[in-house]
Amino acid sequence: MEAAQYILDELYWTDGKSVAGFSYPLPGLRHQVPNANFLGAALLSRLYQHTGEKRFLGPALRVARCSAAQQHTDGSWDYGEGPSQRWIDNFHTGYNLCALRSIGRYAGTTEFESSTRRGLEFYQAHFFREDGAPRYFHNRTYPVDIHCVAQSIITLLALKDLDPSNVELARSVFQWAMNHLWDERGFFYYRVLRFCTIRIPYMRWAQAWMLLAMSTLLCESDALGRSPETLDSRALVEAC
Repeated sequence: MEAAQYILDELYWTDGKSVAGFSYPLPGLRHQVPNANFLGAALLSRLYQHTGEKRFLGPALRVARCSAAQQHTDGSWDYGEGPSQRWIDNFHTGYNLCALRSIGRYAGTTEFESSTRRGLEFYQAHFFREDGAPRYFHNRTYPVDIHCVAQSIITLLALKDLDPSNVELARSVFQWAMNHLWDERGFFYYRVLRFCTIRIPYMRWAQAWMLLAMSTLLCESDALGRSPETLDSRALVEAC
């Protein structure tokens, strides 16, 4: 609750008219960064669901509407509105989609359904190679980053109700990671570049996020009545 109050008191801002956001990365900054706005709005929406306090809901919806309006007609979002932030990448797009889905669920609204569907269509069409490798950027593959792998799995499964084929795509992403980023010593590599692989075992960026992704995928397999053995389950087993 205190964290949410900090967001409202220190990070929430508005121009008094139609524009609102959450300051990122520091209080007082008023750059529009969609993933920061959506994630903040998702948290406040979740608190609204649990507490019924509308002081959380109003700012959440106002900020979410502003960032939803920044979506391009093709379904994509730039990372941010700053001149140096005009790129489109995998995991920040994934954050946007997961947060929008959470806002809709916790706030009890279908207002962002169209944005979510268009965003998912763009995500599916631009961020995956045929072999399951997740692209970092929408218009080029390298680097193939383990964080993109993890967030791709999480995002695809979070939105599987909009397209059931997301489940098989998520499994394909996982299998690609096992073939190219898994080390038999029990960790995932950081990145695959065009001519080399960076094998650093970062804890937060790689291992922790992949543990969440694999847990999500394992739960999905259980829900479908599939045995984990239908996956290459070495990493799943060792993670447990």
